[in-house]
Amino acid sequence: MRIRVLFVMLLFSTSFVVGATRYFDPIFEVSKTSNLVYAKDAPFLAKKHAITALVSGLKMESEIAPTLYFYQNSNETIPHDLEFDFYQPKNDTLNNRPLIIVVHGGAFVSGNKGDSNEPITAYCDSLASRGYNVAALNYRIGLAIKNSQRNKLIIDSLEIKRAIQWGVQDIQNAIQYFKANADRHRIDSEKIFVIGNSSGAILALQSVCERNNLSPQAIVSLWGAVIDKEQIKNISIPVLLIHGTADRIIPFQKGNMLNLDSVKAKNSDAFGYKTFATAFHLEFNSPIFYGSTIIDSALIEQNTAHDTYFVNGEDHEFYIPLVDATSK
Repeated sequence: MRIRVLFVMLLFSTSFVVGATRYFDPIFEVSKTSNLVYAKDAPFLAKKHAITALVSGLKMESEIAPTLYFYQNSNETIPHDLEFDFYQPKNDTLNNRPLIIVVHGGAFVSGNKGDSNEPITAYCDSLASRGYNVAALNYRIGLAIKNSQRNKLIIDSLEIKRAIQWGVQDIQNAIQYFKANADRHRIDSEKIFVIGNSSGAILALQSVCERNNLSPQAIVSLWGAVIDKEQIKNISIPVLLIHGTADRIIPFQKGNMLNLDSVKAKNSDAFGYKTFATAFHLEFNSPIFYGSTIIDSALIEQNTAHDTYFVNGEDHEFYIPLVDATSK
């Protein structure tokens, strides 16, 4: 599968020494340890908004009632541990293995490290069966909603930026944890990589747009974007960008996340967001995002090692059948 090959090629660009089939083929059974802690007492949003409970009653075109987390404000918090699920190849004799951190999607309001509605667990199983250590992260999700005088509910751009910043902090805390606990988890601390899906890809990209010493060795962005085009110049590690050119959720070029006007024009529910927004008179004021094609152009100009897999006419998350095809 081309996505898998591109991913492995990106990792190999960091000069692994490997056997004939390791990292390419599923040669191991996989063990999974759930709910390990990578950061203690992180501040989570505390007071849920009433519509969090009401969303489950919506009938959406996907026929899947999502769990969406909305809150009354972002000022009141409660401490909670940040957890991950750890996948390893069974009976492997290699002492220290490359680690891939997998960051789920969900528009910053849904999803988790073991979400059966996302292919995240299939990713983790597939990668661990090829000889990698894999960590599926939970990070802090949820957006605060404001009530407007026009009888609407509003999510403003500053709140979305706040959620992104928290998520970036969580990825950086995870990298710090894995570096500090490399021996315990049999990790090669010089070979830590991040693959992000959708909003998880936004977090992965933003985490390497900031100058710090907690960057991974490379990242894979599945339909991701950044919120500050000028920060792309800070990316200095290899990047693989995968994106459909007709993505209605995260722009391939430049635009808003969850562009409801585009969704309505195509007469599609776009993963349930139109139904939700209509039912609750929600106004989603997204900041401008700069998608994969703009990131690609900037990385070419600054001569940063990267690769792309752009598919003409494909929408958001077009890889799902491919994951099923490569899962063990």
